[in-house]
Amino acid sequence: MPRIFLAWLLALSGLSVLTGAQYRTPNFLIDAPEPAIAQRVGQYAEYWRVVKAQEWLGYEMPAWNQPCPIHVKITLGGSGGATSFVFEQGQILGMDMNIEGSLDRIIASVLPHEITHTVFAHQFRGPLPRWADEGGCVLSEDEIERRKHDQMVREILNTPNRRMALRRLFSLTQYPNDVLVLYAQGFSVVDFLVSRSSKPAFLAFLASAMQSGWDNALRQHYGFVSIEALETAWLQSLAKNRSDGSLASFDRNSVPLSGGGTARMAAPYQGIAINASASSGQVALGRPQPIVMAASPDVPKPMGAPAIRLGAPRFDNGLQAIPEPDRR
Repeated sequence: MPRIFLAWLLALSGLSVLTGAQYRTPNFLIDAPEPAIAQRVGQYAEYWRVVKAQEWLGYEMPAWNQPCPIHVKITLGGSGGATSFVFEQGQILGMDMNIEGSLDRIIASVLPHEITHTVFAHQFRGPLPRWADEGGCVLSEDEIERRKHDQMVREILNTPNRRMALRRLFSLTQYPNDVLVLYAQGFSVVDFLVSRSSKPAFLAFLASAMQSGWDNALRQHYGFVSIEALETAWLQSLAKNRSDGSLASFDRNSVPLSGGGTARMAAPYQGIAINASASSGQVALGRPQPIVMAASPDVPKPMGAPAIRLGAPRFDNGLQAIPEPDRR
């Protein structure tokens, strides 16, 4: 009897291993519970890589020297993700992405957020200020998330002693205790600045700010004499929005998925803090530790089965994503 029981356990163990699947694309190596999920995530990873690079940079990124691993966990609860980077002397030594949630929210929200982190890493070859990095990535998410963060920032502004002054927000290099403030205010300020220019212009502003300081860069790129002047204009713009909480300006350069989305992102990803153990095995001791970028968190709420079914993106023969038309 014990031997039979042991054999049964080994069989179950082997079955759990066999249910996993990998799928390779030119720039990603996907590890997912099922082959169909791995393929779908891989196709959309390439799709969003093209779309988000075109939005933020104005051109497609060249192929990476090594694929970025994507570890997929399908759940019916919350959705989220984290992507770690190892930078050294202007080079990206390694990337690693973890995403989880229902498949529709992974594709429509989590993946574009995490892929935008890779676009920023390609452009700057180093960490960005947290508010700009996460705020820009939330702006890359779908309309559901942008509306949610717009409402969230209004709630923060209406809560005594919760709003963070922009000069302090801009100085943060780590996530604060109230991480929702960083995400919501960061998104709202990025959206405000992008609405006055464009996404590539915002990245040019960030590059200037990292060289010459925030006040100088704001004067040069947006005509604000200081962070405080920006803060006044940003708060005034929020006060002018409609009372229903809708955004005054949406992501004008986004390429929405056909079919839209109706589900909500529900739970925080637990790996927001920098995780030194997440570095690639090929990174030698003494080199920079990975910097982890996470998808926007939310208050946990129950979530049922996925409300939408997304079709696979179309690709040409070279597996380059062909953006779907804007059906809005």
